[in-house]
Amino acid sequence: LEGFAKLNHWDNIKFRKGKGSKRQRYTFDQVDTLKLFEDTEPTIYVRVKIEDKDNPKVLELANQGKNVVCYRDVIRGNMMMTPMPNGGMMTTGFWGTITYSYLRKTEKKEATYLASSAWVALNFRKKASEFFANCPALVSKIQNRELKRGDLEEIITYYNTKCD
Repeated sequence: LEGFAKLNHWDNIKFRKGKGSKRQRYTFDQVDTLKLFEDTEPTIYVRVKIEDKDNPKVLELANQGKNVVCYRDVIRGNMMMTPMPNGGMMTTGFWGTITYSYLRKTEKKEATYLASSAWVALNFRKKASEFFANCPALVSKIQNRELKRGDLEEIITYYNTKCD
C-alpha cells in the first residue's frame, strides 16, 4: 500500500491512501515492513525477535550487511509536569533521545541487544566481544578501546567487510 502512515508508540500503524480518505489501522501482525519517508531516504520498520525475550519488538532497520544486520529503537523523551497532592508540581521524564541498538547475524533468527546511547549503558566491551567472537581482530580493537560504543557503525562496517 502507498499513502500516508504514522507509527505510534504501541506499534500500531495509522494509514490512509490520501489526505481526505478514511483512516485505517494496522498492526505488525498484518504488516511485514513499514517504510516511512520523512526525509529523502526511507526509514524502514520491521518486527524482530529478540534473544531471551518472549515478544518481538518493532525496530528500525539501521544497517544491513553481509554478516550482520543492525536494528535500533529510538526513544524520544520529554518532560511532564505532574500535580502533587500538596498543590505543587513534580517534573518527570527526560529530554533528549536514547537509541537502543540490536544486532542479528544473518544466519540467526533472533537479534541481540548490544548497546544504548544512554550514559549508564554498561558492559558494551563484554557484550560486543562475545557477539563478534568469531573475528579476533575486531574483538582486539574493542578490548583495547580503539573502537567503543559510539563507534558502532564503524564496528559493523569492519565486521561486514573484514570478517567471515
